[in-house]
Parts: sequence; structure tokens; C-alpha cells
Amino acid sequence: MKKYEYDVALSFAGEDRQYAEALANLLKSDGYSAFYDEYEQATLWGKNIYEHLSSIYKDKARYCVIFLSQHYAQKLWPNHERQSAQARAFEENQEYILPIRLDDTEIPGFLSTVGYLDLRSMSIEEIYKILVNKLLGTTSQTIPTDISPLAAAESAPGEYVLLHIEDGKQYFIPFRDAHWASTEISLNLLPESPEQVAFLSSLRDSVRNHFAQDNMLAFALREDAAWVSPQEAAQAMSGSQTVWRLVLKEGSRGQDAGILNEVTVNNISSDQIAEMRARRILLNEKLGGINQTGLVGLANDPTLESFIRGGTLLSSDLGLQIQESPIPNLYKSFSQTSERFLKFARLASVLYLKLSNTVEHILELDLEPLNLKQLQVSFKGRRQRHINVEPSIIQVNGICLLE
Repeated sequence: MKKYEYDVALSFAGEDRQYAEALANLLKSDGYSAFYDEYEQATLWGKNIYEHLSSIYKDKARYCVIFLSQHYAQKLWPNHERQSAQARAFEENQEYILPIRLDDTEIPGFLSTVGYLDLRSMSIEEIYKILVNKLLGTTSQTIPTDISPLAAAESAPGEYVLLHIEDGKQYFIPFRDAHWASTEISLNLLPESPEQVAFLSSLRDSVRNHFAQDNMLAFALREDAAWVSPQEAAQAMSGSQTVWRLVLKEGSRGQDAGILNEVTVNNISSDQIAEMRARRILLNEKLGGINQTGLVGLANDPTLESFIRGGTLLSSDLGLQIQESPIPNLYKSFSQTSERFLKFARLASVLYLKLSNTVEHILELDLEPLNLKQLQVSFKGRRQRHINVEPSIIQVNGICLLE
């Protein structure tokens, strides 16, 4: 099997960069190697760009993802990349180019019979899930050890999923393997306590009694989270282990959250509110005083407080409500097992950040203990406000007090 320098080479017009960047960041966050020009500035400096790009798109990637649009058809460099990729595809006589359509512009060399994905009817996350399945379908020297939960995953020792129910109770359950398709998640779980077995049994009862659609759970696995409802729960024996097969269906909650997330409150922008919510989740910051957002003396603003929590004065059921950080309470329960504490704190942070509508994508989340009382937190996440607006980046760096 030939070794490639890149899992995926991305080809796009500058006007469509936001989509390519989103896909590149998703690939990078899961350990895949993507050729994306902004990652390669040092490498490209001083090179013969024409020859170098020809080599990349013809010889050095397993797949080439091309964003087809009217802008792509008009640009010189994207068409040079396309021609190099098509030369490779012609020589190999097998799928190499993976086209994504942004509109119906005809591009030379792309027949109407060629299979493509359409960004007008799919999200970039859905496309990424399919791309990961493609990458996992063949052997590669560059397949990461930390496989994304968006496709198929086998757990490393000591990996967990998080199931969070309405009353705030959280279950961190080891898993053996998982598959996250477009709207369905299937898991093989290895419960390690009677309490976890009782919880899974209650889910099985809810499915039997046809209450599953009303039984919404918050679910997190690695860097992703979703609202889900149980569709199947079954217990089986595998050797000496009891294995629970759980099938979950992604649902929706807080349909109006996207609109309300764009509201400005007392001249404080929606991005600032999202950052304040992220700081509450990760650093346990409360409203008022001075923090890194530069906002002062807001402790008695109930409207702003409501939006930071994730709701409004009229409704508090738009997403996961953020009263405080989950991290200090987890430390109280698991401080004697620091490895578990860090894993659980990270999973809970992912769940809170995504299901409170703070960010759509987690680009970086590092938790590092400084001592018995302080946790250093580094976070970067992306908010995709509207499809035609550049996404914003939320960053938090600081210390969460554990006691």
C-alpha cells in the first residue's frame, strides 16, 4: 500500500474558503492530515508554487476533495489543482476526486454521472462524517489512533461516553465500540456499577413503553455531543462481560436557539455572550466583576444572566442551562482518581459547550492540573452563526479553581 503525505488535499476558490477551512479543521482535530494552504505557509514559502501544487494534487494525497462552484470555475489556481487531480484519477482509473457541489456550475471534466455531495442540502459536519467513513474504508499509513466518534470508533483503554439526564444526573460509562451515523448512534457499553446497569435498564423500559421520543438525553463522545432519544437497549453476555447495546437517535431541542444566539443584550454582542458562557463552563466565572471579556459591574443584569445561562427571560428551555461549571463538582467526586477526573471533566465540558449552543465545533480543549486546587484550561471553539457569515472563534485560557 502506497504511503501518502496527506489523507486529503482540499481544492477550492478563495470565496469558498469558509467551507474548506471548516472541513480542514475537523480533519485536523481528529488527527487526519489535510493539505490546506493556510496550514502550509512555511512549506510554500520560496517554492515553485505551480510545480509544488501539481505534485500535491497528483501524487501526495489519498483523496482530493474539490468544492465546485461558480467561483471555482473562474479561478486559475483551482483549475490547475483540478487538472493535476484529474490526471491522477485518469491514471489510476478509480475514485480519487471527491466533489462537493455548492451550486450547479459546470466544471470541465465532471460529468453529471459522477457522484458528489451537495452542500446546499447537507452540513459540512455531515459531509465530514461521510469523508471519515471513506478514509476508514481503506488501509492507510496516516489513519489516526484517535478515531472520531462521528464515524466508527473502538475505545482505547479507559474511554467513556457521557449520558446526562434531565435532573442533572450524569453517567460516565465505558464503551467497547461506537458508530455515529448521520442521525443514529449505536454503542456497545460496558457498565461498571449496579447504578449504571439500573440506568440502562430504565432506558430499556422506556423503549418498551414507547416513551423514547419524549425521553431526551444529552450525550457526549470525544469531541461531539447531541440531544438523543433511546431507540433500542439490549443486554447481552460477551464472555465474562455484560455488554449493553444502545441505539440512540439524534433529536432537536431549542429550535429557536440559533436566532436567540444572535441577540445583542445591552450592547453586549452575541459572541461576547457566548464567550462569557464558555468562561462559566470552563472557569466557573459568574456574572459581575472584571474578567477577560472586559465587562464590568453586570452582576444585577437579569436579562444578560438569562442569556448567558442559555435561555431568555421568557424561556429557559432552549438548550442545556449553564448555572455553573461542571468541573469543580466532578473534582469533588473523582479527585482520588485524577485520570478519571480529567476524562470526565473533558467529556462534561464538551457536552456543556455544544448543547448550550455556545459553539458548534470544538477545535481545542486541554485540561492540565497545576496543583490540587487549580486546573489550567485552554479552549478554542467555532460558532457558525449563519451560512453566509464568517464563523467566529471563541477562545478561553485561564484557571478553574477546583475547591
